This record gives sequence, structure tokens and C-alpha cells, in this order.
Amino acid sequence: MSQNETLKIQKDTDNVVEFLYDSPKTGTNNYGDWYLYGVMHEGAEKAIFATKYLNDKLQYYKKGDKVNIRKEASEDGKTIWSVVAEGGTKTKNEGNTTLGIDARTHDIHKQVCLKLAVDMMPKKDVYNALTSAEQVIIEANMKALLQVLEGTPDTHTIKDEEKLPF
Repeated sequence: MSQNETLKIQKDTDNVVEFLYDSPKTGTNNYGDWYLYGVMHEGAEKAIFATKYLNDKLQYYKKGDKVNIRKEASEDGKTIWSVVAEGGTKTKNEGNTTLGIDARTHDIHKQVCLKLAVDMMPKKDVYNALTSAEQVIIEANMKALLQVLEGTPDTHTIKDEEKLPF
């Protein structure tokens, strides 16, 4: 990777890159921690200096993975980094690319949210099975709590042909 070939990501542009290494070089300067990634971009080896916020999204990818990096601005002027896997590339979590949460952590989050969702239900006799309506409510609450915990949009939507049992 040539030091002269730095990819400067402009706002509102797509930047599809392939990682050349499993992890970045790291360091600290007056602005804080920095992360230097080697990537292939448009047929040329380039470097990306990532801030902590961008690194939080890139750190789950390894050599050979392809992603699209996009820089956008929020309404209050803050930088928002969007990193989307390209082709067959997947994060360690196989789909949670917004936070980079690994599969084990996601599973633990689901278990905690399920317990909380069950605890939200009114107590009843332990010998009675859950009705299908109660199961749907528990599942909906679990997914809503998971969305709050992980900050990711719910992936399940109720289709028109699905009928709620209440």
C-alpha cells in the first residue's frame, strides 16, 4: 500500500473497497485514536484513515471482504458512516452490519429480551400453556426490546396474509 494513495471519502458517494489485511494499523495523535486500513479501490491499492466511529463499523471485516463505505451528514451536521457488505461478504454477526455485534452477543441480547418480554406479561397459572395471542405479543415485545438494545431495525414485518390471533 502506497502512502501517497489515500482514499478520501467524500460525502454522499459510494466507495466499494476490498480489504487487503485482516486488521488495521493503529495509533494515536492529537485528534485521538486512528486506524489505517489497506484496501483495493477501483483497481488500485489505497489507504483509509478511519476514526473510531468508522473503525467501529469496519473492525468486523477481514482480508478479502468487500464493503461499500458511505459518508453522510445528519441534520445537525454530524458525520454518519454507512458500511454495507457487498457480494457474499458478511460480518461476524451474519447480517447485523450496522453495529457489528457478533453472533454470541446478539444471542445473549435475544435471551435477555425474551426474558423481559415474558416478564411483561400478566402472571397466570403455571399449568396453563401460552395462547397463540400471548406468544405473538411476547415475540413482538422481544423484537421491540432487541431493537432498542441493538439500535437495529426489526427485520420481521407482518405480512398482509398473516393474521394475528386477537
